[in-house]
Amino acid sequence: MRSGVVGLAVAAVLAAALTGCGGDDDRAIPDDAALPAYLAPSGAPDFCTDLAASRELGDLPTSMGTLTTGPDVVARTQVSRAVQEMRNVLAEVRSEGGQEQLAAALEELVAALRSVLDGELTDPVRAAVSDGLRRVGEQAQPTCGFPT
Repeated sequence: MRSGVVGLAVAAVLAAALTGCGGDDDRAIPDDAALPAYLAPSGAPDFCTDLAASRELGDLPTSMGTLTTGPDVVARTQVSRAVQEMRNVLAEVRSEGGQEQLAAALEELVAALRSVLDGELTDPVRAAVSDGLRRVGEQAQPTCGFPT
């Protein structure tokens, strides 16, 4: 069980990897977003800002930690909102085209988060979410200018 909780720290790593600096994207990111200080570099696709503006990724480790102890309506609702946010980012990635690996990583993350909602939060499910978050961060970094 402890290894699963450690694996959830990957969400924090994703947030750290997504923290950017500089840029001229004029779309504001809410203060309660995963990365409120992120400014997309010039020419970055809109999905970069949308990914940084996720309000649910930052709460994911807490919600999944809560779900390891048993059912919780608030935590499940938060995970459900994270699924919707990532679906929205995925739709934007697909509409912009040219980011097949990022789209695949987002699809895997959405599927892993759906597994959280569909059943017991097992070690393999936690590992799939952690891996999905890591892959999304790795695939988004070069396009979005997120530091490594």
